[in-house]
Amino acid sequence: MNSSTVRMFRAFRAFRESLVMSLRSIGSNKVRSFLTALGVMIGVAAVIALVALGNGAQLSVQQSLESLGSNLLLVYSGEPRGGSLVRRSTTNITPTLSEDDLNFIRALGPELVVMAAPESSATAQLKYGSVNTVATVIGTGTGYPDIRNFHPVHGQFFSELDVDTRKAVAVIGVQVYRDLFPEGVDPLGQSIRINGINHRVVGIMEEKGSSTSDAAVFIPISTYQRYISGERNYALINVQAASTEVMRDLQRIIENGILIAHRLPGMDSADFYIANQLDLLSTMQGVTETFTVLLGSIAAISLIVGGIGIMNIMLVSVTERTREIGVRMALGARGSDILQQFITEAVIISLIGGLVGIALGVGASWAVSRFGGMAARVSLDSVVLAFGFAFIIGLFFGGYPAFRASRLDPIEALRYE
Repeated sequence: MNSSTVRMFRAFRAFRESLVMSLRSIGSNKVRSFLTALGVMIGVAAVIALVALGNGAQLSVQQSLESLGSNLLLVYSGEPRGGSLVRRSTTNITPTLSEDDLNFIRALGPELVVMAAPESSATAQLKYGSVNTVATVIGTGTGYPDIRNFHPVHGQFFSELDVDTRKAVAVIGVQVYRDLFPEGVDPLGQSIRINGINHRVVGIMEEKGSSTSDAAVFIPISTYQRYISGERNYALINVQAASTEVMRDLQRIIENGILIAHRLPGMDSADFYIANQLDLLSTMQGVTETFTVLLGSIAAISLIVGGIGIMNIMLVSVTERTREIGVRMALGARGSDILQQFITEAVIISLIGGLVGIALGVGASWAVSRFGGMAARVSLDSVVLAFGFAFIIGLFFGGYPAFRASRLDPIEALRYE
């Protein structure tokens, strides 16, 4: 057996002895060991749970934006106002987008544009029988449901023939249905009055959970222009790009084309602007990622506090076991053996706290998601990071007490009472 093998065998035997003695010491002081590990438990659980909440918030934002439609560009009339993809009231906006602009976008071809649909909206009074309500009336085209990922669940959307013939038909949001019709009444085929004009209900839209969508009525854009606005132009144009990769190029092409058509020198003087789904998604992801990091950093502070608790208890333990340390040294134990024993003990306590903390953090995340109505997504990275940090905490904060124990003078230690 060569010298390196002998050294490895001795090191393994020394580690095994330190491990056995550490477990025995932890087992003989269960309450103190539990209280020592408690800070790490709370810290690890907090890191996992708070990072899960941050990840959940990021996922919710992404899903909300995707629910508006995929690869979405919105070409708005008017001056830039933040580039929001959320539909806003266009009551006080002078429409500047023409049918020529819409046809230009549609003519860009399937490699750039899947479809485009005009949109204008206004607040109007709705009436069915003796029941009145106020809702947003949206005039749009037949491509709107596919572009905005918002479809009827009962009946159907209006057809191209309805648009061409300016048919007075309406597709109502679920909140409008609840406000106007008694429970159990099928609205399909019924007539509702929109600003005094009868419109036949042909469908009910799915529930989005958004007041702006659920409390809206959709009618053909030609009918809207005839009976409500009297305008030939559109407040906005919904555009579905062919892919994510072409969205920025498509935005530049649309900007340049409409600038030329409107005889404008540049976007600084434009009477329109474009909201890009990618830009908003990137901005929101940056915000939620910062939020997640902030939450994780706050939780990590509790891990450090837990490490300070480990150091405190281990220092007390060294003081209480001074005579034991002296006996071990008198029997031949080296300072490195004492150092290894106390570091092993601190790391074991910290890792036990880390394992329990992981279970608590995952459980808390599930409970919040299941019963608290908040999205929470546990990531493997946060679990590994929290557990690794728990190991480092035990190693670092257990190091000083272990070093102090290893430097004790055997004779003075034996005399200690």
